Amino acid sequence: MRRAPGRRGAGGGGSGGSGGSAGRAARGAFAVLGLLAFSCAACSEADEGGYAGTTTRVGKDATTLYINNGSEPEYLDPGKSNDSASSTLIQQLFEGLTTYGAGDLRPVQGVATRWEQSDDNRIFRFHLRPEARWSDGKPVTAHDFEYAWKRVLRPSTASLAATNLYVLKNGELFSLGKLKALREAAPLRAAPRPDAPSALELPKGSFVVVLARSPIQVDSTIAPLAALPEGAAAVTFTKGEGKGGDGGGVEDRLSFGAAGVGPAPGGGWQGAVVDIVRAGPPCQCNGAADRWYELDRGGARGFLPGCLLKPAADGARAGAAPRAETYALVAPHTSLPTYDAAAAPAPPQGEPPVGFVPDALLAEDDSAVGVRARDELTLDVELDQPTPYFTDLTSYVTLFPVRKDVIEAFERRGEPELWFRPENIVVNGPYTLDEWKFRYEITMKRNPAYWNRDKLKIHRVVWLEVEQYNAAMNIYKAGDLDYMGDNASLPAEHMSWLSAKKDFRRFPYLSTYWFEFNTRKPPVDDVRVRWALNLAVDKQQVVDKIARAGQTPATHYVPDYTGSGYDETVADERKRGVDPFASPDVAFNPERARALLAEAGYEVVQEGDGYRAKNFPSLEILYNTSEGHKQIAVAVQDMWKRHLGVSATLRNEEWKVMLKNVRDGHFQVVRFGWIGEYNHPATWLGTLLSYSPQNRTNWADKEYDDLMRAAAATADPKESILMFRKAEKRAVDGMPKMPLYFYTKSTLVKPWVKGFIGNARSVQLVKWLWIDPSWRDNASNETAFPPLEFPPPGRLGPAPGGPTAP
Repeated sequence: MRRAPGRRGAGGGGSGGSGGSAGRAARGAFAVLGLLAFSCAACSEADEGGYAGTTTRVGKDATTLYINNGSEPEYLDPGKSNDSASSTLIQQLFEGLTTYGAGDLRPVQGVATRWEQSDDNRIFRFHLRPEARWSDGKPVTAHDFEYAWKRVLRPSTASLAATNLYVLKNGELFSLGKLKALREAAPLRAAPRPDAPSALELPKGSFVVVLARSPIQVDSTIAPLAALPEGAAAVTFTKGEGKGGDGGGVEDRLSFGAAGVGPAPGGGWQGAVVDIVRAGPPCQCNGAADRWYELDRGGARGFLPGCLLKPAADGARAGAAPRAETYALVAPHTSLPTYDAAAAPAPPQGEPPVGFVPDALLAEDDSAVGVRARDELTLDVELDQPTPYFTDLTSYVTLFPVRKDVIEAFERRGEPELWFRPENIVVNGPYTLDEWKFRYEITMKRNPAYWNRDKLKIHRVVWLEVEQYNAAMNIYKAGDLDYMGDNASLPAEHMSWLSAKKDFRRFPYLSTYWFEFNTRKPPVDDVRVRWALNLAVDKQQVVDKIARAGQTPATHYVPDYTGSGYDETVADERKRGVDPFASPDVAFNPERARALLAEAGYEVVQEGDGYRAKNFPSLEILYNTSEGHKQIAVAVQDMWKRHLGVSATLRNEEWKVMLKNVRDGHFQVVRFGWIGEYNHPATWLGTLLSYSPQNRTNWADKEYDDLMRAAAATADPKESILMFRKAEKRAVDGMPKMPLYFYTKSTLVKPWVKGFIGNARSVQLVKWLWIDPSWRDNASNETAFPPLEFPPPGRLGPAPGGPTAP
């Protein structure tokens, strides 16, 4: 999950006190005067018993809680949310099969009361509580979960969080739009024409994997090759910026083995809509799985790999010769969910036959995805492979239920994002959305239909949207915030004195701060340059002088304290002196960085008291508007200049503008962070899979993809983690992202807030919290009510000497 943008503007806020104008005016004044007033906060604060700010709660009832969410949420749609500002709110509005327990975030009962699972941890059966209700009074059913999960995976949803459900049987293939079903029986033909010979007959309802579609459009100035070249099994494609032969910037280049070809005069076949004559052999392009194709353009033929092709746009087809029909190049797919724990796993498929079928015969069919409602209150799940963190993932927002009738009514009206407005949203969690004042505040109230509503001690929640850290701090000091919030940070310049306060909390946080490289943009398309930039940054200094919150300098991507056995593996490797990420080879080393730049063709020469990298092209760091991100970007900019003689410019943009530019590839280096969506290394490492929508770096490596698949498929937990560590080493070697540090979470929470327990994901469910007016006489910190623990999982599978469990 992307970290909340952390934008810190001049204003923002919500109701102080009980929501009156005096409270709003006070917060407005704090926002305007935040930087000035707080600049001397340490010296002027009259501590009340060692706390930061007032310890008197005035004008607020004990059932209303005031929290700063920090930023405007992008979506309050569980299936599309991918930022922490949104997910924090969604956690209060919806509830999954499981929910996070306070403190350790273990799965406790949510909508489900129990489950069974197969011995190999691939098949699960969840039993839902009959009293679970939506906020409009309708029952929550297994069909709601099935619809929600399949909706996330549906290509038309375009959810960036879809990778969280790739663990489902066929989830990845379906989400990528590659898994289709035949509307009627059809022959698998050797060529894309109705009279081509047939290899076999595919029955109606058969599932196929789509490899490509014909006609297809050429997306490169590289001319098709007359024959497959030597070294065709692995190719590298560099996408240029200009037209072939026109001298316009970097040119396209296709390399194979020691040879390669550049752009054809006039741009070759670029933009042409061509026919696929036949499928050639599989290959790797830029490390990702691909295939060669023989193409035909008006009788001229040649070979190109799939990475130089793209689906033919309607406008491009309009200018091409008329074609009777579009054909899909497909391979039959027989690995389908059975939900039968007694069934033997399907043997690995050999190379399946490949052929063409009319594209019009293919339909989207989600029945091949491994989740189904067995009945109203029973949900069956089948995973592609054993997934040790699955019942942790079921507490995460992507897997929350949503209502088909509510969402699709707005989709039919062409207003798909209005369903989660306060007047329309239907939820199943502890709270409902009461009011949403854009970039100001969001108010929630207790859901009268929630199955456990009588246990909730907080009846109303006011979420402020104060982005400026110092302004939020002043609001907290004045008593208009009970908790600084999961997504807000404390001002780094005041961390030293704040850390001594009784209401200060700090804990390790499953999150990594990194800079991402666009590996298709020179000069960071060269791994030696990326490593040189990495080795030239003193990350300890960044942590000590800039961030100043006890963060851990990072030489790799997964926080050392990640669970699922990762932390134990790190400790063991360090004890034996074999941790690859504690090696001097990955530590701050300006001298080695200069040598790598020289090796890449940019000699670093001494110039006065500093250095200059000869002929090094322009470089730009992009970050979303925030004083904290700016301070880090300035520090990195200075280190690159001081140690390498590399000049970098800085560009800051509003969060959503930056996201669009990153999606469009308009960056060289960009700041991002990643919060663990579940307590397993796969959540960080999955962002670097060649096919992940979270991979903004354009880095693709087949060996890495294969290692990740092998790690996920390894049943033994210890061996699996070792495989994930091996994959992480492969990714670090490629350096598509420059890790800076592993976060800690530092925050402030008023002493009257009970049930607050810091955790490594900085997730606080309001339902566990309560306000204790007698806090001075009560030192306990029990939650509002005890969670309902799950009984031990039942067993799915054949009983000894008996049939499969029903």
